[in-house]
Amino acid sequence: MRSLFLIPFFLISLQGFILAQAPPSLVIVYSSSTGNTAQMAKAVAEGAMAEGGVEVKLGTIAEITQMDLLRADAILLGSPVYNANVDPRMQEFINAWPFEGRPLKDKVGAVFVSGGGISIGEELVMLNLIHALLIHGLVIVGGEEPEAAFGASAVTGETPFTSGKVEELFLEKAKGLGRRVAAYVKDRKS
Repeated sequence: MRSLFLIPFFLISLQGFILAQAPPSLVIVYSSSTGNTAQMAKAVAEGAMAEGGVEVKLGTIAEITQMDLLRADAILLGSPVYNANVDPRMQEFINAWPFEGRPLKDKVGAVFVSGGGISIGEELVMLNLIHALLIHGLVIVGGEEPEAAFGASAVTGETPFTSGKVEELFLEKAKGLGRRVAAYVKDRKS
């Protein structure tokens, strides 16, 4: 009879062990109308996967669920710049996050953006996204270099950045952000 009482304890302990052994997970969620922020998101994912030892889920705001966010160790948000503001669709996505009890508290957060011109609001949008992550209690991680301190950003519509695609300079910053977040969550989980 005594051994029957030990079975639930064993199963709970086993479940905790399995969860503790799971690799850290990153959710990279973005909105993109022109495809530029999508290119940045893919570069962030590429950087995270290059670091290795993490699971990466990449998707648009329509594809990522609240459960994805709750299960993730890190949440990376990407938005285009809309008149120096966060894309309204991204803001609506963030506004729908669960808040009661702060279930996202202590997860890692990072941001990336794309804008049509130099000084068109990239840093403002990054800071607005960071503010939203801080309200939910996330720990913020910036990029690998001083020029990516707030996260990764791209300029896509002003000379000399008018090729119609995100320049490699900006994709490298996005990859660096992905690598840094992946390394940070791996270190936190070990």
